Amino acid sequence: MRKLLFVLLLMLAFGVVVGCSSGEDEERPIIVMGTSADFPPFEFIADGGEGRHGQYSGLDVAIAVRIAEALGADLIIHDAAFEGLIMDLQGGSIDFIAAAMTIRPDRMESVNFSIPYFAAVQYMVVAMDNESITTAADLDGRYVAVQGGTTGYFFAMDETDADVLPFIRASEAFAALLGGRVDAVVIDSAVAQRFVNANPNDLRIIRDNYAFGDENYGIAVRFGEYDLLDTINEVIAAMQASGELAELYYYYTEGAGAPE
Repeated sequence: MRKLLFVLLLMLAFGVVVGCSSGEDEERPIIVMGTSADFPPFEFIADGGEGRHGQYSGLDVAIAVRIAEALGADLIIHDAAFEGLIMDLQGGSIDFIAAAMTIRPDRMESVNFSIPYFAAVQYMVVAMDNESITTAADLDGRYVAVQGGTTGYFFAMDETDADVLPFIRASEAFAALLGGRVDAVVIDSAVAQRFVNANPNDLRIIRDNYAFGDENYGIAVRFGEYDLLDTINEVIAAMQASGELAELYYYYTEGAGAPE
């Protein structure tokens, strides 16, 4: 019995030594992207659940995939309400935000932004038969749907006398418009175009260049994450220089990757 025990102990010891010297690859790091995946063409859940990364597709997701590749990391996507993403970032549950987030001075008090990667403007979307809204001033006294925490939300709250209804998801705001519960949606131009394209007989876009200025999207990171920010900037610059960003935008708006 003692001899058997000795052999077993020797085998266990040998197994530990072999395990320690097997040369297995070190575990890959993980990078977590925070987003709100209801904002096509930037982030959305792909039809059939087969997207650019898992079930997720869109321009921001494609950029995040490139960032993870540059870092040699595995990408995890954290899908949450847009208005809570900065708190998630500050709390450490995500590593960066890629969510069509406009670079705003108030946000820069809480996060660092990458170089801009997309220029946008706000559009109003109304029902096809609505002839009473032609400028942003016409929103006063109307019911206006927005996605909470977005530039459209801040504009409607700060620059109009509208009754503002914030929704967690962009699709919920458009459902309210299609259902006749609100008079307009104020939202980013590319997203507005996406939902109007999906409902061409029911919705139309109103532009007001006087009321809505240009804005730029950036990827947000925590203060002090300089190495990560440098890598993100390098990835964006390379994708811009190669034309990949422009190709991806077309792919997710007009091409095979456009959501149905």
